Amino acid sequence: MLIQEKLKHREMFSNVENVIADYILERGSALKNESARHIAAAVFAAPSSIVRFCQKLGYSGYAQFQKDWLKELDYLSSHFQNVDANRPFEPEDPICVVANKLSTLYQETIADTLSLQHAEQLAQAVRYCNQENVIYFCSAGAQSGIAAAFEDKMAKIGKTVLLVGRNDVLFHHACNCGPNDCFILFSYSGETPNILRVAQKLKKRKVHTVVITSFGNNTLANWFPCRLFVSTRERLVSNLGSFSTHLSALFLLDLIYAGIMNQDFEYLYHVKQKNSQEFEQFRHSENPILQDLP
Repeated sequence: MLIQEKLKHREMFSNVENVIADYILERGSALKNESARHIAAAVFAAPSSIVRFCQKLGYSGYAQFQKDWLKELDYLSSHFQNVDANRPFEPEDPICVVANKLSTLYQETIADTLSLQHAEQLAQAVRYCNQENVIYFCSAGAQSGIAAAFEDKMAKIGKTVLLVGRNDVLFHHACNCGPNDCFILFSYSGETPNILRVAQKLKKRKVHTVVITSFGNNTLANWFPCRLFVSTRERLVSNLGSFSTHLSALFLLDLIYAGIMNQDFEYLYHVKQKNSQEFEQFRHSENPILQDLP
């Protein structure tokens, strides 16, 4: 969850903490030049109250909080200038207008997702998924269709992806998987209890794990070094259809697949073509654009 959301939700905040939250939200990027002592004086609180407030939000102290707060503001001020990810169209919009708005949303989502990635973590995700025997995929939400598309692509180049829909079964896989297996855990919030239970077991056993989650400070992202961030513009519930999140997740899984293909492109392409041609030998089209070259 983004820091802004935590400050606005104010879960179990005291009166003093509410005042601190209001001050931080009001000051925004101006917090760059303010110390914990400065904030304390402004809200008539002790400096230790500022530190405890930051710790309550999951940080070691004010310095770490300040760094992530400014980083988050910088992220939120980039991309998504033309459309609201939560409400990309209005009820009165004709379908052609809806089409244009969704097109803009999709373009901004891809650019936003790409901006959140680190080359070394992308490379690590590719390495994990390329070297392991079985890749277990688990999602906390409606990502099963996207995961199925990933499973299909990977099967065609000889990689086994197992989609696990039940968290209890996934937990047993986490307990019993081999040293050459890998897990992909998807959770937008990064706080889903059942997935965290599985993640805790994987962390304890030091199993290779790729986390796909939202940008910001959350438990799942903090537990594993290999993190891929989806575009983080949609609220958990009050959005029109998770358009941005779904596209962002698809893009990241396609990146993993493409990265694996590039490790041995000619061989894997040959395998995919040979097996597909054998299975699809009676499939044809009169459209010259669709016809395969001999």
